[in-house]
Amino acid sequence: MTTATIRKTLLALSLLPFGFAQAQDHNYAAIADADEQWALLNDYCMSCHNFEDYSGGLDFTTMLVDEVPQNAEVWEKAIQKLRGRMMPPSGQDKPDEAARVSFVNWLESYLDEAAEKNPVYHAMPLHRLNRKEYANAIRDLTTIEIAPADILPEDSSLEGFDNIAEALNVTPAFINQYVLAARSIMEQAIGDKSPATGSTMYFPDEDLPIRMQGGGSQQQHIEGLPLGTRGGMLIEHWFPADGEYMINVGDFNLYAWMFNIEFENTMIVTIDGEKVYETVVGGEADRTALDLDQAAPMDDINGRTKNIPFTTTAGPHKVGVTFIRRTFAESDDRLEPPIPGTIQDRILSIPSVEIRGPYNPTGISSTPSREKIFTCYPENTAEEAACASEIISHFATLAYRRPLTETDMEPLLAFYDIGYSSGGFEEGIRRALTRALASPNFLYRSSDAPENLAPGEIYALDDLELASRLSFFLWSSIPDQELLDLAIAGELSDPATLDEQIDRMIADQRSVTLASNFAHQWLHLSKLDEINPDGAIFPYAFGAGDLRPDFKKEIELFIESIIREDSSVLSLLDADYSYLNERLALHYGIRNIKGNRFRRVDIEDPRRWGLLGKGGVLMTSAYPNRTSPVLRGAWILENIMGTPPPVPPPDVEDLPENEAGQPAVTVRERLEQHRANPTCNACHAVLDPLGFALENFDAVGHWREIDRFSRSPIDSTGILPGGGEVKGPIDLRNALLSEPEMFARTVTTRLMMYALGRPVEATDMPEVRRLVQQSAEQGYRFSSLIKGIIGSQSFRYASVPGGRDGHNLVAEN
Repeated sequence: MTTATIRKTLLALSLLPFGFAQAQDHNYAAIADADEQWALLNDYCMSCHNFEDYSGGLDFTTMLVDEVPQNAEVWEKAIQKLRGRMMPPSGQDKPDEAARVSFVNWLESYLDEAAEKNPVYHAMPLHRLNRKEYANAIRDLTTIEIAPADILPEDSSLEGFDNIAEALNVTPAFINQYVLAARSIMEQAIGDKSPATGSTMYFPDEDLPIRMQGGGSQQQHIEGLPLGTRGGMLIEHWFPADGEYMINVGDFNLYAWMFNIEFENTMIVTIDGEKVYETVVGGEADRTALDLDQAAPMDDINGRTKNIPFTTTAGPHKVGVTFIRRTFAESDDRLEPPIPGTIQDRILSIPSVEIRGPYNPTGISSTPSREKIFTCYPENTAEEAACASEIISHFATLAYRRPLTETDMEPLLAFYDIGYSSGGFEEGIRRALTRALASPNFLYRSSDAPENLAPGEIYALDDLELASRLSFFLWSSIPDQELLDLAIAGELSDPATLDEQIDRMIADQRSVTLASNFAHQWLHLSKLDEINPDGAIFPYAFGAGDLRPDFKKEIELFIESIIREDSSVLSLLDADYSYLNERLALHYGIRNIKGNRFRRVDIEDPRRWGLLGKGGVLMTSAYPNRTSPVLRGAWILENIMGTPPPVPPPDVEDLPENEAGQPAVTVRERLEQHRANPTCNACHAVLDPLGFALENFDAVGHWREIDRFSRSPIDSTGILPGGGEVKGPIDLRNALLSEPEMFARTVTTRLMMYALGRPVEATDMPEVRRLVQQSAEQGYRFSSLIKGIIGSQSFRYASVPGGRDGHNLVAEN
């Protein structure tokens, strides 16, 4: 028998109702409806997904009905494609809507029933703290805000998230940097009564560190600087000791010339909002002197901002260096700049700031970090040992997230003794706490399975492990004292207590990480850093008018409000409000918002409601110089519908750009040419209509009616895979909300991945569906998803490493 004959025989056999053979009864209720449901595969799927064609690397002819649970990964992908109406592809015969829904529901109920009878649990691997978690933990342990990117290597990410255990690898270089970071942090936290004179430089940068705002050329008011100031920066600097310090501001000349010197610019220096120095740079006298003799006047002008003395105490202080705004005119030029909002365009900016000192240190005043660390302080040498033990134990208990054992304390006390012998009590404390921060007990999260269990058996996480998992989920940080005390007492797992703690933690300011960390990564907003709008096309969103920081802030505040107000997750798509400042409001066509402060604003234009109307989302899914319906469609498929599009083939041609001298063609027209290829049309028929609905928003999220290049009206119409027609963002949003469980399932899946610190697998999807169904009964409130995940078996249970997944739950454990 030839190979071709074998293939034909197999294909023919595949047309049997159950595949190659009748299914064996595994006591699943879904088997009763298998004849009717499996026919859909025979009619619409197996003509491509068979032994011979093998489309997508999938052969349904080898699948048996009674083996659906064993092939959960395949069938969950099938569900995903069918729910997104991505299969059968465009141009192929499709089942009617009732048949599609019936088959998906049957397949889901089958997999859900199998998962209930044979649940799968996962072992908890060692989980290193990522940079954000490390920085947050340091803040909670010492009150010190660090810029982790300055001292720690970059974290790898997986599926968009940087807190996934398997992606957080460790090398010897990592270990060395963590040790160096621990030393630096504790030197800063404890302080030095007689430090050497040092210097720290601050330069304007697009990626401003956590301790600096303004970048030297701020156009609007910065909180912490006096009202009516412009062109400066606000720095949170840590001063090592009480004493005298000096500030040097960088030279204002660019090569051999000083710009914007024709006006008098009054520069001030503030410490914690109090003015300590004032001088004038520029004006008629300076301009005339520069015209006559550049070198000497230039040195004189630059010298006015050097060696500025001041005295301050140890610890964090806000240093402001800025200019007093000299006019409230719209512009100093004849033509108004193309930047939304009132700006002062001919303004001096701070090129750099150097802080030097201390000179003549006089000791160390009380600082927030010392108050946090020194829970006691010995009055004499007899009290030192007991006090040291108390401080070390308290600090390390919080850092390790559990009570300490004698084995834990031994190395810490040994380091204390070494430090004490060389520098006394405080040096001993510094050495011991440095050792704690460099310990794997701090740097890693882990779960200790009960010793009496065999590999693969299931156990419930104890209260301490639950506290740690809970705090890193909601705060991206370590448990606080209240949470840890409840865990130590064994009370945290009590349902009422746990529910109360979840509410407390969501209300705490630290839960902002759900918006700034989880949502930021889920929505891929980090791509904003990679997209610098083309200044020739979008001058109103480039340079001084760069809106990317405002876009990020808007989305963070918007999502934070939905979480804190416990609104429905569907509000992410249709909320009729946002958080805007003047610049962003003008970008959105709103004229009655003034000032740089973000505030809640009711949005009258429904085209701007929800995430699809946010400039940050629209810019993330575009190119620097034009829109991309393909990128926007892919963004919606992945982040809203939860059905990621397939990876494009490696040899796919780029969309041709308009050429100079040739009539301009719209993006839509160019895509229609691209879709003429049937291979391309299979994906673009799904992607493009979603993106076309947002085509009225340009690449920086500004609304437009006319294509600026072709001068033709924007066409935002499209036919969705299900056959429905959409025209614009309102129709698109309504179409997405017509199946609310779809978006809720996407949010739940991404939130569960973030909470568990591992990818959500096919075996997790039955639990995801159960959580979504429970949440639906509560209107999809955000807290119902959070509490559902925390109460889930995936969050509360684990298997002993080394065994096979899928053992039944051992209830007594």
